[in-house]
Amino acid sequence: MNFWMRSGTLQVGPYKYNLDDFTFDFTVPFEDSEQLMVAEVTIYNLSAATRGSIQKNHPIIINAGYENDIGVIFVGKVSEISSTHQGQEWITKIKATEAMQEWLTSKVNKTYKAGIDAMAIIRDLLNIFGMEVSRVELAVNKKYPRGKVCNGAVRDVLREIVTSDCKSTFLIRHGKVIIRNPGSGTNLGVLLSPGSGLLLTNNQDSQQTNIIAPQDTKKTPEERSAGAHRFQRDSLLNYRFAPGDIIRIRDSSLNGEFIIKKGVHKGNRRGDWKTSLEVMAI
Repeated sequence: MNFWMRSGTLQVGPYKYNLDDFTFDFTVPFEDSEQLMVAEVTIYNLSAATRGSIQKNHPIIINAGYENDIGVIFVGKVSEISSTHQGQEWITKIKATEAMQEWLTSKVNKTYKAGIDAMAIIRDLLNIFGMEVSRVELAVNKKYPRGKVCNGAVRDVLREIVTSDCKSTFLIRHGKVIIRNPGSGTNLGVLLSPGSGLLLTNNQDSQQTNIIAPQDTKKTPEERSAGAHRFQRDSLLNYRFAPGDIIRIRDSSLNGEFIIKKGVHKGNRRGDWKTSLEVMAI
């Protein structure tokens, strides 16, 4: 893709910047885990008034893509900001987290009745949490014959129930909560090949694997994940790619369906404009 076809917008607090008007770079990681993602943004040559007005906890939204095809890759809040003068340029660096204030501060002290299951507790806790929920799907819906006492930070209680009791994953994506069975994913119906956005690199895997065989269905998702080989691939920046999504990859050494485990969107107006993926065969 030619540089002129790249498109992106950055909104920080009340300010919105277009890639055609301001130079900014971004690095946005994503991962299929309960870890909170932190994005890094660099903006060049903001006015003194604008630099001084950007504050911690301001909302931040990054959209990226190509001409006529642009989408959200990050929604969060500013956690750190600094500006330095280098030569003829002012360089403003921002770190932002997907964690909303509710995620950081919400508390719970509640006793649930005997016989309740994990799904009922999770939905109640999410109401306390106050964030928008995109998906709730459990690998195991544990029952609590003697009930359950939940006391502490909502984020810690949820993590324990979702990951330990229900063997599932918890993540925040674009400001929404996703609880998912690690053995399943959303099939994007996307073919990633050298003709459809796959970027060839010098360190690409050398295994001559024509077809990725199905996983052993007798193993648990955790056992399959632990024993599965992971592959690294780069593509043209694609805002649709996210943890848990299923794509098809076809190149000289891979041909099969893969689930995205983690990756990073990276944008530099004069350099990288790509999505790097770590995937696992399904």
